[in-house]
Amino acid sequence: MAFVTRQFVRSVSSSSTASASAKKIIVKHVTVIGGGLMGAGIAQVIKTPMTSQKTYESLIDFTKVLGKHPVSCKDTPGFIVNRLLIPYLMEAIRLYERGDASKEDIDTAMKLGAGYPLGPFELLDYVGLDTTKFIMDGWYEMDPKNPLFQPIPSLNKLVAENKFGKKSGEGYYKYK
Repeated sequence: MAFVTRQFVRSVSSSSTASASAKKIIVKHVTVIGGGLMGAGIAQVIKTPMTSQKTYESLIDFTKVLGKHPVSCKDTPGFIVNRLLIPYLMEAIRLYERGDASKEDIDTAMKLGAGYPLGPFELLDYVGLDTTKFIMDGWYEMDPKNPLFQPIPSLNKLVAENKFGKKSGEGYYKYK
């Protein structure tokens, strides 16, 4: 677990007329606990029903001061990126498992045809097959009837064999 604390002394302001009358919260210190994949995601999970509008607007302003582009999303499995990404990755595996195309051809097609920097199998191995399976298992548990969340035999097999991708030296590809 990593602990990172930074002091920010810039004041933040909003162009919103409604929030201009309310005094903003000035963010001076930020601490992120856990710098890995999940820790970074938790640090981004920039509103809950218990979050005040003042706090929310202050954090949006702070994010902009950092040069980031905040987005809003209701509390839904995977929020925006993973909710779109994980089913895409699972469909790539299903395409491969059915024998419709090789993993190499699927990766090449998505890099050249869609302009993605990594193909889905390269991305799966980079993220970690164990991490991806953990996400899928959680979503399947919440909604077992959703066809997007159905278990993936080759993913389950590779994880059971401790083949997690780049971090273990082998996943859908070998890295040794």
